[in-house]
Amino acid sequence: MILYILVIVVWALLSLVAMAITALIDLLVGGGERRLTLWLSYVVARMVYRLSPAWKVRIEGRENFPADGRPYVITANHQSFFDIPLMFFIPPRNGFNFVSKVEVRKIPAIGWMLGLRNDIVIQRGTTKAAAAVMEQGTKHLKGGTSVVIFPEGTRSKDGQVHLFKEGAFRLAQECGVDIVPCVLDGTPNLLTKRGLKRSILTLRILPTIKAEQFEGQNPREVAQRVQQLTAEALADLRERVKQPSSK
Repeated sequence: MILYILVIVVWALLSLVAMAITALIDLLVGGGERRLTLWLSYVVARMVYRLSPAWKVRIEGRENFPADGRPYVITANHQSFFDIPLMFFIPPRNGFNFVSKVEVRKIPAIGWMLGLRNDIVIQRGTTKAAAAVMEQGTKHLKGGTSVVIFPEGTRSKDGQVHLFKEGAFRLAQECGVDIVPCVLDGTPNLLTKRGLKRSILTLRILPTIKAEQFEGQNPREVAQRVQQLTAEALADLRERVKQPSSK
């Protein structure tokens, strides 16, 4: 594990330099969206798993991710910090920006990368948080960049899907964009005292929910619907893992 951490640290430092250069190019070229930096961050984040000898990533439902290049609100359940690099296995298209809490911005390297990507940072639990999601999320979506939100608002301590907050779905409604629900599993407890835990991490992309399907609905109802779809898909993933060992 020590060797892996050293490799990741070196990779992160080199990546920060490269992303700082691309962010500067993006600013000089003009336009509000940092396309080059977002593209580079896909390469950087995926290496967290590709450099690991113990972790394998499985992607399901690639065909469900729209290929038209339009922006979307992308949702996912949240179990671990490692959910963030796993989301970068979504097809790049025009890239996406995260909504993350301000505490993440304080993490060395990771926080700096979020800043270079121009992700949306909020102070969770404050009255300004919802307004920031709406204002900055709308700006990114209108600029053609998708927005990734973990609607639970925090990591699940028991691995189950908990209450989805309304913000992601209100944003999708007001901007008239589709919702792409995703399901993540396998990310908790990847680092143990003994080293790297051998794990298969799964990202399942669910069918897109078209904007016209929830137009005019109460955002709370939309949140409940997507929460249910996410919970059912997560249960299906885990049941399938159990089946081989039960034979």
